[in-house]
Amino acid sequence: MVFLSVFVALSVFLTTTAVHPTGHGFETALKFGANNESYVLMMSDLSAAREEITVCSWVRRMSNHRGSWQYWLSYVTRNNAYEMCLSDDGQFYFLQDLTRNNSPNRSTIDEWHHICATWGFTNHTTHIYFDGELVASKSTWSNRKLFSPGSLMLGQFHVGYGGGKIEDGAYFGGELHDFNIYSRQLTGLEVKEVFGQNRCSRSSQTFGDDKILRWEDVLKEERHGDVTEVLLDCPSIWDILYTEKIYKRVISRDLIEDLN
Repeated sequence: MVFLSVFVALSVFLTTTAVHPTGHGFETALKFGANNESYVLMMSDLSAAREEITVCSWVRRMSNHRGSWQYWLSYVTRNNAYEMCLSDDGQFYFLQDLTRNNSPNRSTIDEWHHICATWGFTNHTTHIYFDGELVASKSTWSNRKLFSPGSLMLGQFHVGYGGGKIEDGAYFGGELHDFNIYSRQLTGLEVKEVFGQNRCSRSSQTFGDDKILRWEDVLKEERHGDVTEVLLDCPSIWDILYTEKIYKRVISRDLIEDLN
């Protein structure tokens, strides 16, 4: 009976925490080599996002080799080399216009930050969210929609449709996790909700019906150069079970409630 009680309590505990099994992409990041040959390239149909879009990812900047921002995403169409670009400190090129993130502490090295960029044709406005907070907004062309299809590259800044013309020395060289594109402009509260679940949770499943590009699908794409899948520094089940709160204690519902 004691074993059964512990087993049931442990099952409840695991389903109510951020601990999750391996092998589904939620506990790993993509690490990009510090060179111009390391990237993931996707020929993406973003037509479902022509009038609304949100791009979100956890981003870990690991160097300052350019002395300024480094782009981790670049999306090029036949009509525009600067259709959409996002940097590791939250600068957002959209429809060939730059929205600047002027918040402090945006260029930290070796730290994870959550970056979201949104846009809507109805309000003609881009928004940048940095760690769940709105840090910049800008008006866009009133008659302009997102062009599609295009070449979407992670890890490099390119301006040639199809993946060509990678800018020398403009590589990202950091890590990405939970990168998703949505077919609508998420609200500030929704962005905060995704950020609030933290990078060790299954935040990828939030607003899943609106996704047109999913992290778990990105992990299946071909990788070029030195792009590797690495484990996140998230707690495992054993890390949690051997904390002072739990070790040598009977697992009970009260204990589970204490941890939440």
